[in-house]
Amino acid sequence: MTKKHYYVTVDTQDIREISIPDSGIEYEIIADAKEIEMLKKLFMKKNNYAELAIEYLVKPFDEWGADAERSAYSDHLITIYHELYKFGTEDTKAKIKKLGVIK
Repeated sequence: MTKKHYYVTVDTQDIREISIPDSGIEYEIIADAKEIEMLKKLFMKKNNYAELAIEYLVKPFDEWGADAERSAYSDHLITIYHELYKFGTEDTKAKIKKLGVIK
């Protein structure tokens, strides 16, 4: 498969072929269609974890459950950054290293 340059914004979950300045922190990656689909699936899972974590906000006495959901969300977000690092340009890799999620 042919690899192309894409620009990914984690906050908005945008994956574009064109950079849009001032649209948030963009990470430039080089990926093929299959890898982009995998990233889209990771974003969908992130949404599911976020929804589960939010459910526990209305259950203030279930801290164990809330901690588990927050941890799952955080772990999944780190997985996304690892994938972006794997496909990233040198600039992207440097940005992600500064975040401290890659050891």
